[in-house]
Amino acid sequence: MAVLHPRAVVGPVTTVINRGFYHLIDSRWLKRSRLVVFSGPVLITIHVISWGTLLLLGLSLIAWPELGNGIITSSGKPVDTSFWTAVYYAGFTITTLGIGDLVPKHSPMQVLTVAAAALGFSFFTLVLAYVISIYSRLARRNQFACEIDYRTQRTGDSLVYLKPYLTGDDPSLIHQDLYTLASHMAELLESHHFYSVLHYFRFSEPRYSMSRMLRFCLEVASLLKALRKTGGPNASSICEPEERLWHASRQMLDDTNEHFIAHPTSDHEIDTSIAERLCEQLQSESPDAHPSDPTRFIAAYADACKQWSHDLRSLEIGSGD
Repeated sequence: MAVLHPRAVVGPVTTVINRGFYHLIDSRWLKRSRLVVFSGPVLITIHVISWGTLLLLGLSLIAWPELGNGIITSSGKPVDTSFWTAVYYAGFTITTLGIGDLVPKHSPMQVLTVAAAALGFSFFTLVLAYVISIYSRLARRNQFACEIDYRTQRTGDSLVYLKPYLTGDDPSLIHQDLYTLASHMAELLESHHFYSVLHYFRFSEPRYSMSRMLRFCLEVASLLKALRKTGGPNASSICEPEERLWHASRQMLDDTNEHFIAHPTSDHEIDTSIAERLCEQLQSESPDAHPSDPTRFIAAYADACKQWSHDLRSLEIGSGD
């Protein structure tokens, strides 16, 4: 089902594997190790091996009682009726090797053998398509991360991105860019909802961190919401795209915390330093550019942050960021 109907809510076997694997990479000795960057490929390998093993085991249990009756040797010699012989027969059937030393004798087993071969061929084809799809989505996620990194001049600072737009004369520039960010975030949400294994792909470069992408988008949306509420430069013209980015980012964070194990944290402190810095930088640009009431602006930003800062911090701790 994880291949034919990929959603974040997967079957019981894949769920157990994901949770067990998460607790493994979350252990103290491995969490800070460089080996954690291989967690995504390793988890995919475990998934494929587990699915293949279950398929092989199921067909072996069907073939086992038929050894010596429905399945005979091509040479006419007595058949070894051990379970391992059944595994051998099921293995070369689903891999379509066609060795031929064991053959089906009766029509039911002949039909079953053909069906098992077709099932095995379909399994390997679907797995290959599944892996290709995951790495295609991963490449697009990394591209989005790089675009955010370049928008902030490789600093990750939301103010580096916002300041030129808020002090410029053409608010339509940020208007279009916010639509683009919201669209990319919606695509990111659907990718991770389809393929939950993407949550386990981690990279040594900070710019590829999921929590960093979410923090940038949520900070930008929260600052713009606060500016709109308190009357800031160019704030009234960017209501709709800011709301789109806000809801897309919030849903991505909510879904990530729902389907990916996040660490509970008691840290409820709201950091408003970025709002304070924005007031200072806008004031230094022009006395008329800063929010009309800086105190209300900072309070409005803090209210917006209360809706996501705790969940984001839990995600940062859980992913080791």
